[in-house]
Amino acid sequence: MTAENRVFAASTHESDPPTSLRWHSLPAMLNTDHEFLALAEGVDTTFALTSRDGTGIVMRVAGGGVDAGDDPVFNVELDHADWLEAASQSPTPGTQHVLAHLAPRGTGTVLGDTTVFAQHVQLVRRAVEMLSNRAAATRERASGSLAAVTGRYVRIDVDPWGACDVFVETVGSGRPVLLLHTAGADGRQYHGLFTLAELFPGRQLIAFDLPWHGRSNPSYESDNLDYSLTSESYTACVAAVISALDLPEPPVIVGASMAGAAVIEMAARHPSSIAGVVSCQAGPRVANRHNAWQRSPLVNQTLFVPEWTCGLMSPHSPKIDRDRVWWGYSQGGFGVYERDIRYYTDCWDIDNVREMLENEAPPIVLMSGAYDYSVPSAATRELAAQIPSAIYRPMPELGHFPHAENPPVFAQHLAWALAAIDAAAVPGTED
Repeated sequence: MTAENRVFAASTHESDPPTSLRWHSLPAMLNTDHEFLALAEGVDTTFALTSRDGTGIVMRVAGGGVDAGDDPVFNVELDHADWLEAASQSPTPGTQHVLAHLAPRGTGTVLGDTTVFAQHVQLVRRAVEMLSNRAAATRERASGSLAAVTGRYVRIDVDPWGACDVFVETVGSGRPVLLLHTAGADGRQYHGLFTLAELFPGRQLIAFDLPWHGRSNPSYESDNLDYSLTSESYTACVAAVISALDLPEPPVIVGASMAGAAVIEMAARHPSSIAGVVSCQAGPRVANRHNAWQRSPLVNQTLFVPEWTCGLMSPHSPKIDRDRVWWGYSQGGFGVYERDIRYYTDCWDIDNVREMLENEAPPIVLMSGAYDYSVPSAATRELAAQIPSAIYRPMPELGHFPHAENPPVFAQHLAWALAAIDAAAVPGTED
């Protein structure tokens, strides 16, 4: 049986773009794609990608290759228009990944064994990228040197964790800018920005790894699996790092996603410790980011977590940078991402700190990448409207990890934000 035997009959849609879905050619493309074959190593499964109009394909992935398949273990079913968006070389922001089209955000569904889908979502993602030929169209950029970056450890004590040695990296000199990494990640997310330090004259860029993350080990007084994160412990940790660094002046603090929420909490809970806030990809609260697969013994965390997060980036960000975000998420300690997401979903809510931000709050700049379907730009605008000292700036080129997925573009937005904080900008919004 050939792969073509299992390609459903194509239907004609007058609205289809010239580069309509190429189900027939997908197996051959996957069998020559280095990335897909690397992800497929050791895999033996059969799955389907189908449209509700009756088109689609069933594929068996086994023996390091792709062939025709029967009786799929799971089937990703979307509307035809949603497949066109997910497979487009220039998708509408927020539609660029299969996960964006699945319930509860979209109308798509996974039929069959959803756990097996979670185990192999990396194959689905790469297959859709190849279906659009998006991988070939991705822009690249040259990487800069990290030779000027220096690293060291500082000792902090945080309730309820106890004593922790925290790894800190810095580049440049001058007014401090403290950079917080996202859930389950570490300060290496800012390496791309570090290579652009010349764009921030008179600034010292500082990034650190939370305890249990990256090069910061678990605390000395807790077991490896005792990690949890709350509003109180998170902000106490950031304040303790600022104190341990003995900075010449309070820093501007920058964060995205989970850290985008935390920097706002810092403005509420420790306002005298900071000079201002740059919060990216934060809304009044967050939903639909926590699920059992993030810690399930049946799902490989080092594959699922990076796949759960990578689709939130702009498909136009350089692949070298998106791949580094993916790689960073493949290295997290067991359960750490899931515990971070519990903070993000269970603890963060603007209603918890709104009154603390009404008086004497430092300047807050809220920025939003348009391609982020977990925290849409409308949510960030809503948050900005609820914080008196906040101003809003859109980032139409970027997604959920703006600082890491496209550092040169983010650097321009960050420079604007730092200037706005320096000028103590009048609260308002910018469209």
